[in-house]
Amino acid sequence: MENYKNQVIKKWLEIDFSFIANKLGLIKSECTVSEELIYSSIRCLDYETTVSKTPSVNYVITLIALMWEYVDREKYDLRKVIVKFLSRIGYPTSAIIVDNEFDFKKCVFSSLESPIDHILTTLNQTNNSVSVRESHYLLTDFQKKIWDSMDCERLIGISAPTSAGKSFVILLKILSKLCLESFDVVYIVPTLSLLNQVSEDFNSTILQLNISNCIVSNSYVESSASSVNTIYVLTQEKAISAFGDERNTFTKDIVLVADEIQNIERIKEDDDERAKVLFDTLNEFRYKDNVKQIIISGSRIEDIETTGTDIFGIKAKDITSHDSPVLNLTYSVCKEKSAYFLKQYCALTDVPIKKRITKPQLIQGYGKKKYDDGFLTYLDNIVNSLKHQQNIIFSPTSSTARKIACSINGDTNINQELTKLIAYYQSSIHPQYSMCGTLAKGIAYHHGKLPHHVRRTIEIAIHNKWVSTIACTTTLLQGVNLPTQNIIIRNPYLYVAKHAGSTELSNYEMANLRGRAGRLLKDFIGRTFVLDESAFANSEEYDQLSLFEDTTKDLPTSYKERFDKYYSDIEQVISSDKTVDISMTRYGDLISYIRQSVLRYGEKSRQKMQNVGINLTKEQIAAIILKLEKITVPNSICLKNRYWDPFVLDVIYKNYDEAVPKHPCERGAKAKLDRMLKFLRDTPETSHMYEKHIPSQLQKGSGRSLLCSLCMQWAKEKSLKDILANINCSDEDDVADEIENRIEILQNTVSYKVPLLIKPIFDIKDSDSSFISCMQAGAYNQVTRVMIEIGVPRECALELNKSLFQSYDCNNKTEEEIELEIRSILKTNKSTLPYWIGAQLNFLG
Repeated sequence: MENYKNQVIKKWLEIDFSFIANKLGLIKSECTVSEELIYSSIRCLDYETTVSKTPSVNYVITLIALMWEYVDREKYDLRKVIVKFLSRIGYPTSAIIVDNEFDFKKCVFSSLESPIDHILTTLNQTNNSVSVRESHYLLTDFQKKIWDSMDCERLIGISAPTSAGKSFVILLKILSKLCLESFDVVYIVPTLSLLNQVSEDFNSTILQLNISNCIVSNSYVESSASSVNTIYVLTQEKAISAFGDERNTFTKDIVLVADEIQNIERIKEDDDERAKVLFDTLNEFRYKDNVKQIIISGSRIEDIETTGTDIFGIKAKDITSHDSPVLNLTYSVCKEKSAYFLKQYCALTDVPIKKRITKPQLIQGYGKKKYDDGFLTYLDNIVNSLKHQQNIIFSPTSSTARKIACSINGDTNINQELTKLIAYYQSSIHPQYSMCGTLAKGIAYHHGKLPHHVRRTIEIAIHNKWVSTIACTTTLLQGVNLPTQNIIIRNPYLYVAKHAGSTELSNYEMANLRGRAGRLLKDFIGRTFVLDESAFANSEEYDQLSLFEDTTKDLPTSYKERFDKYYSDIEQVISSDKTVDISMTRYGDLISYIRQSVLRYGEKSRQKMQNVGINLTKEQIAAIILKLEKITVPNSICLKNRYWDPFVLDVIYKNYDEAVPKHPCERGAKAKLDRMLKFLRDTPETSHMYEKHIPSQLQKGSGRSLLCSLCMQWAKEKSLKDILANINCSDEDDVADEIENRIEILQNTVSYKVPLLIKPIFDIKDSDSSFISCMQAGAYNQVTRVMIEIGVPRECALELNKSLFQSYDCNNKTEEEIELEIRSILKTNKSTLPYWIGAQLNFLG
């Protein structure tokens, strides 16, 4: 039977190969679906779902997906058999795609005609059905395991492919429990895009279920109302900042969720600050007694229960699935001697299907890295052969993503909403903003340099399928669910011109990227198109014998590897009062970590550091305590600046004598900022932190002058359009580059890096100053700042402040009262606002 099953699946894969080869215009090929093949397939499915002791989910999904794609549905009614077979293997949710009359309210499929089939299918589905406040949901077996485990397990580790529906069931179960219990939720996500998505998902489900005692917040402010349960959706940076002083944070009972846990992988590197922040945040929660449940979730994590146990020190429940509800197929172009071939990779086949390309003249740029006109024309042909579907083109850099989007010939017959979006970008950013030109063709790009209001609105346009093709950088790997059927990738390079420090996509990252094609409840098939297989085959990251396999990842759970490697250097520094400097790039952060831990926990720090792989003797701890007793900077200042060496903070405490501005609008504020930056640059003990936080082109001269000017304009609520208005380049590409460079400076350096750099000075000189918070938010008005803190993009908040809050009075109100009133005003007026302003408030519910 196994050989028979394999022959059937091979025939279907050959049909898909023939269809795709024709569609791409690379090979003229014909392959038809015979009635005999359909009946043979149904026999195989019946055998696999009833006779087989361990049914292969991947086999059933693959066969059903290909049948649904290519069988004439008017002639053959596949709906009944698909519902029946998928229900048998515990994937009834996938069958919803085939049933146009599925009753979402009652969670019931339309009639299967045969009473016996209907009864048996209903019985199969019973174990997969859950209810929340009279709303009913179907789950896969995998999702149901998560649901049940959240009733009893303290620590749960979840690993599955990206399309398995992990996040949805976690969200739904949390809300189900909040209907019966009182607790807060801390949901940690790696990026702003994912933060927006999760916040909106929570709010829309809360609204759908009519839950009244929950509020979703994107910043930490402890609620004084015991009846209100707060769902804090935070980046790791926001989460750890809540632990930055001596107050007792997150005091209510907590359910902690760490999504995309694979992002801690790079704690073994010395230059990935975000991974360290995430790891340190999880360790802070490890020692909080009121954390009642912890859920860590990621894509294809090896031994995730070990990861959870190592981080949190308690036994973890492992819920792992290697099965995807979506068939992922990879097509690649390869070259052998002078001939080009098209290959198809499938998880069920050991050897890829391979045929010679009969139109090799279409292929341009193979084996090269530059995105020149020849390659872009080739790429445009590929994209347009896949029109009427949503496509994501993976791009190595942000500028390349923009260049690709500008070069693709899309459909100029766009809808009214996109026309309005173009006008919105022109009026809020710059008349020559490149996205305006790409949207006019139904094309977009997505990367880390997008203004927040652009990121929010372009993702809405993508989810509504008003945009057909998106050129995207590694933001796609951070858990953002951009709907797509096809992913196109040229090579694994994260660069165009190679230089020191250039990186490539790992095999694991490539597997996750391919998993972004096709989503649960939306698609049966997701395809990845690799335009240069040789680049992967020749890379050290990939095994040529197992190209494009679904690789898993082991995660580091401590600093041990790096601590042991640099132990002698670290030991020499911590036994002295030498400050961390530029010569300690590989391990200086560990020295700061050790000193900060000893300062905070004293002798108890030894055990806490052992838990993260830093092993020091009692004598070493005692010696560090003696050294730290000599510094004069208050402990509270050090604890607020956890990534600074306490000895460096002591130098600032003793030597910085200037006043700091209380508010960005006060006279002389810019000069005071300039003096702070100059001090941090020119003081030997702080210069390495200055160089770490300030890009080289902004460190001195006209660069530093520009930085100070941008800081003040940003903090004083000058609109992005007005800030960018003085860009004046003769070349259109130069204008586009300068716009994006200026936006990156504002959103990364001005609102994040500079505040981190100058924060110790403000903590020392005037901790009540609002200057830093104004710079972080890009606003000084209290109403504007509150809107930004709850998740409204800055440019949208500036607009709303003018249109809705001119007469609003904050006097004699608590921060909590102000926030609740602002939320209420925004919700009340949302439907009256221009579409793209109101759309940015969808996260409010």
